[in-house]
Amino acid sequence: MRYANDRGAILAPMTQMESTQFAAEQIRNAIIAGRFKPGDRLVEQQLTDMLNVSRHPVREALRLLAREGFVELKRNKGASVSAVDANSVIEVYNIRMALGKIALDHLLAESGRLAPADIKRLDKLAENAVKFAKLDSQAETVRNDFEFQQAIVDATGLQRTIRYFSELTADVRRFNHQLGVVYTNRKADADKYVVKLFESIRDGDLHTAHGIWQAKFAKALQRYLSLIADSESDGASRNSVGVQTPGPSGRK
Repeated sequence: MRYANDRGAILAPMTQMESTQFAAEQIRNAIIAGRFKPGDRLVEQQLTDMLNVSRHPVREALRLLAREGFVELKRNKGASVSAVDANSVIEVYNIRMALGKIALDHLLAESGRLAPADIKRLDKLAENAVKFAKLDSQAETVRNDFEFQQAIVDATGLQRTIRYFSELTADVRRFNHQLGVVYTNRKADADKYVVKLFESIRDGDLHTAHGIWQAKFAKALQRYLSLIADSESDGASRNSVGVQTPGPSGRK
């Protein structure tokens, strides 16, 4: 049923689908921020109390998050927060790398396709990368780099590419929090992977842009895989650091 207020506007109560999306977003954000740790049980009744929604949307939200890889569902054991595993990191980074190449191909396929406003936005983000690299905290560097990557993809106007790339950013944020990534050589990386990438895009140099994008993502991927490998060689508990590595067959 819809209701009209005294100004005649139509108001619709939250649907079950909207409740599910709301619950999924809240739980996902808590996992990304590290408030729910790998291995933590996600009890439906506790979540319904915390979110003030009914149990069914919470159950559907957990199923959605399981499909996204944030949650693991086990029969008779319920839901728990997934650990980061090497296969997931490789999958996410290969997809993001491919989507970025699609974006670059589209933007640089013909002269003038990149709008002046987009060039200005990328230029500002490249300047920020250099500025933020000088700060003690890496937080602004990380935030700016996510925005720079997304700005490249957004400039295409390709809605599916934009949506898929944006959705996978949540996975990368989760990897950062669970693995405790520390970015070294931020000044050199800002110049090599942000400023130079912007300049190649601005100048319409697709070959160079492809090469920088590939190198940027390959380095990030290797960083995560090294952290996962180090956790194993140090004899650390996989559950304690939220890391799983593939077995001989390549599967968890």
